[in-house]
Amino acid sequence: LTDGQILILDLLVKTGLAASKGESRRLVQQGGVSVNDEKVGDIFASFTEDQLKAGLVIKKGKKVYHKAVM
Repeated sequence: LTDGQILILDLLVKTGLAASKGESRRLVQQGGVSVNDEKVGDIFASFTEDQLKAGLVIKKGKKVYHKAVM
């Protein structure tokens, strides 16, 4: 976490949903990522420590899900 937040690109790499930030950027720009059933279209979207403690369900495409918890 940087300043109590983590960017969506870093989160995708850390959870293993994407191999690199470049791949993460393409996924987000093409509309293939949603967090808690909301599409993420901004590559600068970030999530706070409190959101991570509550748990984030990250969806890549239609079938790949991960839950990120701090």
